[in-house]
Amino acid sequence: MDESGFPPADTGTQRVVGARGTKTQHRQGGGDHENVTALVTICADGTALRPMIIYKGKNFIIAHSPNGWTDSELAIDWIINDFDPQTREKAGGRTRVLLLDGHSSHYSTQLLDFAAANNIIILGYPPHCTHALQGLDVVCFAKMKDAWKEDIHKFEETHRRSVTKGDFTKVFGTAFLRAFMRESILAAFKATGIHPFNPDIIKPTQTKPSEATSVKGGFPLQHAPPVMA
Repeated sequence: MDESGFPPADTGTQRVVGARGTKTQHRQGGGDHENVTALVTICADGTALRPMIIYKGKNFIIAHSPNGWTDSELAIDWIINDFDPQTREKAGGRTRVLLLDGHSSHYSTQLLDFAAANNIIILGYPPHCTHALQGLDVVCFAKMKDAWKEDIHKFEETHRRSVTKGDFTKVFGTAFLRAFMRESILAAFKATGIHPFNPDIIKPTQTKPSEATSVKGGFPLQHAPPVMA
């Protein structure tokens, strides 16, 4: 499971036909640059659970949080009402393993107690390693971001207006179905060595600490002498 933000106005850069001699063409876009967060879970059998959409706000029917990202209450709601019922039949009584990043909202006492009581083992990724170990980051979210931008552009071309939060779930849904196909999900688990299990696929250089480089910083700067009036 992981989360990522999707601004409704994010169409990215595109190649278009314009006037000769003009390098940059401008187009009017939406002004809503506030993230809407999607919490996405993929399974080793190549399926994806239904995503949880999180808006920033305090009076929405759909999930909301004070800053538009997951908090501990939403994480508990998600594992009880989404993850558990959607994976229980898949597991067939076997232990389920849930991989999470190290955000504190994922490790509340209530969430861990629920997991232990329902035969769910929670494993956390090592710090600063999700770029190599988190399958959603390595494969799926890159495809989703591309599909998201394409579908926003199609929506704006068709409806002659920007995508609003009211349109978000419709546009997101079409992009999600295109990006989270079985082949991509299986590739995400394989690329990170999680399933099939392959501890040798992650090289030491991918997770080692940063090294000093030959580039020398220009600090501390020399202050100019005071100017006398």
